[in-house]
Amino acid sequence: MFESTTQQELRAQMEQHLLMVEEVLGGMDQFVQRLERRIARIEEGLGLEPDGLSASGWVADLQRLKAQVAKMRQP
Repeated sequence: MFESTTQQELRAQMEQHLLMVEEVLGGMDQFVQRLERRIARIEEGLGLEPDGLSASGWVADLQRLKAQVAKMRQP
C-alpha cells in the first residue's frame, strides 16, 4: 500500500483529513456555544445564580404562587 503512494500524495491526504477534522471541530464548537447560550437563558429564566436561587425567575414566581394558594386554602 505505502510502496505505491508517494510522500507528496500522503501529505495531500493528511492535509485533506486535517481539514475535515477542523471542520468537524468547528461544527462541534458552534453546537457547544449554542448549548451554552440556551443554558444561560434557562438559568436566567429560572432565576439561578452561582450561589443558588435568586428572588426572581420562574422558580421564585412558582414558589410565591404556591404560598399564595396555600394561604387561600387555610380557613
